[in-house]
Amino acid sequence: MTISSIISHKTETALASSPICCVLNAAQRNDLPLNWRNFLAQQTMHIELVPKENSFFLDFAHLNERTPCSSANLLEQMTWALLAHPEYDRVIWPLFSSINIKLPLQLLALDIHAQAATIQQGFISLSRATIDLEAHTSYKTLCFSHALIASETINEPAPLSFSRTLKNKLSLEQKLFLKRKADALRELLSFPRKNKTTVNKNTLALGKSWSAEFIRPELHLNAEVINHKQRIPVLIATHWLELGGAEKFAIDLIKSLPKERYAIYVTTDIPSFNHWSCDILGQVEAIFHLPSFLPHSMMTIFYEYLIRSRQIRLMHLHHAAQAYEALYHIRRFHPQLQILDSLHIIELPPNEGGYVEASARNFEAFINHHHVISYYLKNFLMQRWRIPEKKISVTYLNVDSDYFNPELIEKGQMRHTLNIPENACVVGFIGRFSTQKQPLEFIKSAQLLQQRWQATQQTQPLIFVMTGSGLLELEIKKAIQGASGTSILLHPQVSDTRPIYQDCDVLMMPSANEGLALVSYEAMAMQTPIFFTDVGAQNELLPAEFLITNTSPLAPKFADAIWPYLIDAEKRQQAGIKMRNYIGENHHHQQTYTELLALYQQLLNGE
Repeated sequence: MTISSIISHKTETALASSPICCVLNAAQRNDLPLNWRNFLAQQTMHIELVPKENSFFLDFAHLNERTPCSSANLLEQMTWALLAHPEYDRVIWPLFSSINIKLPLQLLALDIHAQAATIQQGFISLSRATIDLEAHTSYKTLCFSHALIASETINEPAPLSFSRTLKNKLSLEQKLFLKRKADALRELLSFPRKNKTTVNKNTLALGKSWSAEFIRPELHLNAEVINHKQRIPVLIATHWLELGGAEKFAIDLIKSLPKERYAIYVTTDIPSFNHWSCDILGQVEAIFHLPSFLPHSMMTIFYEYLIRSRQIRLMHLHHAAQAYEALYHIRRFHPQLQILDSLHIIELPPNEGGYVEASARNFEAFINHHHVISYYLKNFLMQRWRIPEKKISVTYLNVDSDYFNPELIEKGQMRHTLNIPENACVVGFIGRFSTQKQPLEFIKSAQLLQQRWQATQQTQPLIFVMTGSGLLELEIKKAIQGASGTSILLHPQVSDTRPIYQDCDVLMMPSANEGLALVSYEAMAMQTPIFFTDVGAQNELLPAEFLITNTSPLAPKFADAIWPYLIDAEKRQQAGIKMRNYIGENHHHQQTYTELLALYQQLLNGE
């Protein structure tokens, strides 16, 4: 479906020169509680009292003391939802209930019964005409599901208890999100798509006139002109705000950007709960979770609108598939916009090359500059795609070694939780339970090390701990059951991994592929020796003796390399000290943001 094909008769007026207005009648305005008046006054969409040519009608019922969320652009998103779905008459934001709390915030069509339940419990809505929202009618209605839950999570994030963390397994819905993320990447890699060769009445060569295939709708919303007070508007485009290395980098970058200089906008374009949104709410002007109010086909138009309406000067892409695809549209109408992307890893099949390959293959002409996290990726772009060296900047992700500091963390927290003896030697794994991380190889190597441990009659217990979650969890549990005589414990995924590093004597990471893993930076900063497969750019950080050749059989190689450090505590300690010193001297996190801020300034100066 092309962009132009989704614009139906109902939205043609929206593309006219007169702006789209949100109209609230005077009688309702007098009924608004004070907190709701303040909420509407802060919205980026102006509220009108007199209908105009292109008016959407704002209605509400059963308002309570709480406004629906902290978002100042809620009405703007609702306006876009109505524009993007011309076949619907209205869009509702429920105040008290969610239609489906098992899914992230999105738009769902309501049947008559669901409409009645939602209306009775309270709502705000936008409609194409003045309609009786209390009546049980056949109006076609869209509803933001998961509204209340999302609002409470953002406003009052509750800390995870240990018992709740234990239950934080990968749900069916989360697996679906991972699949959608993979599908988006595959779609990006296959861009542009090939069309079947057909001849019909719409064939270009047979036409006498042609409708626009690539339009820039003159979409004027009666929206607030944002006063950034001489700050520079920047758009950070991400795929989602969930746990991950690339995502953590984006979050930390947002936090580090000086707010007196930059006005930051954030988008996500993959369906998700976006749990990390609450970490940056106070750091940004607005966050737009595009799948919550837009179909895929409208995202390109919205990106262009967002850049135009907020006067964005720099767009920074972080693995955002839909943002990449929107570059064709964006660059046509915003030739002066500076576009930067951050690239992390060359993916294995079926997503051969990943974003690094897709960026260079499909979008190189639209991108001003590439930030890569290793010289390994820089060499890839220069050798395979002949990208000029001056167009690539290497900035390591690095680590906050003041935060990842073993002196700040009490020893024994993880051991106490898992009932591990204080004198035990602990070998750890921290990461997703996925094919890429090869956790089953960890279990194989654990068995070999346990056999050698027993054969040499070591007196300490030898314990293996795997921290994480993922799609391979059931296979891992079966493998652990089959590893008789080897003590392998599972620890749930946690947001603060420092106690895990603190209580592990050695880490063993048999990944099949990596960019430059954050776990390596963090383990070294925490003074925990880490052994890693020699993949990606790991050799730019770890000494050769801690790198394992990535050939089969892998498990025996890891066992041989780690063994001298298991039986010699002094050797472990000295290796850990050297690693922490190296991180402190060469990879402190402040260096990352100093270099990126300099890159931002360079691009904004047109250098």
